[in-house]
Amino acid sequence: MFKGAMIRENERGPSMKRLFSAVFCLCLVFPILIPASPVYADYLHEPVVEAFADSPTGKKTTWKCVYFGAYPSSEIADSSWMAVDGYALRDGDLIRDDLLYAKLSESDWQENDILVLDGMTYVRVGLDHAPREAGAREQHYAWDYKRPWHYFAILPIRWRILDIRDGKALLLADRMPDCVPFNCEDEEVRWENCTLRSWLNGYGADANRQGIDYTGAGFIDRAFTAEERGAIVPFRCVNRENRDYGTPGGADTADRLFILSNGEVFEDGDSGRYGFDPGRDHDDPAKRFTSTLYAKCMGAWWSPVEDYAGNSFWFMRTSGYTARSVTYVCDFGYIYSKGTLVTCSDAAVLPAMWVDLEKAQLADAGETCSAEIIHFSPSGENDRASDISDPVVIPDSDMPGGAYTVWNAVAFGQYPQTEIVKGSPAESGDDGRIADPKLFAELEAAIETGRDHVTLDGTRYCRFKGRWFRYDPIVWRVLEVKDGTALLMADKCLESIPYHSEYKDVFWEDSGMRKWLNGEKDAPSYGAPFINAAFTDEERRAIAVTAVNNASNYYFGTACGSGTHDRVFILSEEETFCSDKAEKYGFRPSDSVPDTGRRLRPTPYAVARGAWVSADTETAGIGFWLLRTNGYTRDNIVYVGEKGYLYNRGIPVTCADAGIVPVIRIRLDIAQYQRVPDISSRR
Repeated sequence: MFKGAMIRENERGPSMKRLFSAVFCLCLVFPILIPASPVYADYLHEPVVEAFADSPTGKKTTWKCVYFGAYPSSEIADSSWMAVDGYALRDGDLIRDDLLYAKLSESDWQENDILVLDGMTYVRVGLDHAPREAGAREQHYAWDYKRPWHYFAILPIRWRILDIRDGKALLLADRMPDCVPFNCEDEEVRWENCTLRSWLNGYGADANRQGIDYTGAGFIDRAFTAEERGAIVPFRCVNRENRDYGTPGGADTADRLFILSNGEVFEDGDSGRYGFDPGRDHDDPAKRFTSTLYAKCMGAWWSPVEDYAGNSFWFMRTSGYTARSVTYVCDFGYIYSKGTLVTCSDAAVLPAMWVDLEKAQLADAGETCSAEIIHFSPSGENDRASDISDPVVIPDSDMPGGAYTVWNAVAFGQYPQTEIVKGSPAESGDDGRIADPKLFAELEAAIETGRDHVTLDGTRYCRFKGRWFRYDPIVWRVLEVKDGTALLMADKCLESIPYHSEYKDVFWEDSGMRKWLNGEKDAPSYGAPFINAAFTDEERRAIAVTAVNNASNYYFGTACGSGTHDRVFILSEEETFCSDKAEKYGFRPSDSVPDTGRRLRPTPYAVARGAWVSADTETAGIGFWLLRTNGYTRDNIVYVGEKGYLYNRGIPVTCADAGIVPVIRIRLDIAQYQRVPDISSRR
């Protein structure tokens, strides 16, 4: 009701004014919703930051929390409700009560869709208020169009205290209470004239570019009583330019409700005072937030990624790389300074405000700690998880770097690899080619049907440039077993495609290779996308979405773009040689060592697709393979050579003869993999 109706106010006429003005009836019942005893200033404290080795930032933050105001939050549903993935729900989000649901369905609601029942206040949301993009989108609220109404309890809003100064406290919502675009239309806009600012503060039509009147209908009007609004202090919002892209931030403003800026979240000294990591080089648990179930009903996306499952992403008020975009913080607490479109409809809103501690009747809400949301624990353990484990490094003075690695290995999925040739069986060798004239003839006969993909006796084959290749199980090295998942790296170069089709500056997030590996709609036409060609529907469901960090080039400092969420990706420079993570994965943490564990062979199919292979006696049959880290410039990409050295300076992104080594993370509770013999870098 609240947000959906607000956006459509101009379309639906004066009746919406009556709807929003009726929300003031909340003040009649609100006092029973929070504890009666106020929290005095002596009990409040600023964020406490402590060392914590398990965090990516090396520290954790504890915030004092308070209740202030009230807003729709928990949904009341019957036993058939299935609108949100279970892992995205938090305690209290869902009240599954058939009796209460029936009472709400049968009650005589007021015209404004507000109901007071047994001392609690509820709001109902009709189907006509569903987000415009509502539909069968993954990680979005599944609206049941057979239900005319969805019911939510109006509950106290919990806030974190970020700062206390001069008898005033800076409060930041502990969860995103709603989901509203930064601006209603795609246009150049700043914080000063966007519709989100007007909606938060209940401003009139002259305050935003779209001329929408939010008077009496803003978040400030719906969430707070008149007395509470009187305790909220106007704050000067400094709106500086985006430091990465130079995009102006617009004029400074004076607002009672606002969202944080780049400076307040990671660029300025205050960000450290507020409990955030004052930088952008880490996934920061202190910046991870979840959205309420009401916000999800209004369109907020939630993360399916194992470590961050259920988290949402949230707007900042700083412009992105253009004036039509705005920066945000993603589900794993990483800064996206390039931003997203101002019309993005599934980023949640995380309001902030300063309150006068002498006037605000705050209620104690305990404390919250960033360490509590670092990891997501799977609901059940997999019995098969014990048959695979992390790589084992074995000292050996005869090996480069003084050690070699043994990886557990599994077979999962299939991809064209072995070539079927016409010659006599005696010509078959260990180079991945099988001479079988009878099979070759049967495959050639299939050409008459016009098919390039053939299944014979249950085995699949594909034809490429007149040559036939058999689909074989993909063998993967196990790089890590963690939280019910396994990180897998292909043991061979399975493909050969350019990192990007144009010679230009490009990060992993925008590369054609990323799009092709993951089957995105605008992927380049290199044939069937890898994720579709290599895995069945059942296998794809077992591939977890991984939070992919893109650290700067270790030597040259070249920026490598924002983090991404991917099902399929390739390794980075950091994961291959210059970190503890690389060593954990079984690689020698140095680029001055010809690491035999980094020497990979392209399959015959990859060679047919263009992969180069060495003819040198020492490295015969070995290729070179790309990493996702930019080289000395952004139009180059780092690679691993045939001897196992890293070439940090890189090669042009259009290079067409490098090998591609896919990486995936599978869920051990549902992935149907097969154990195969271990892989050793001593081979």
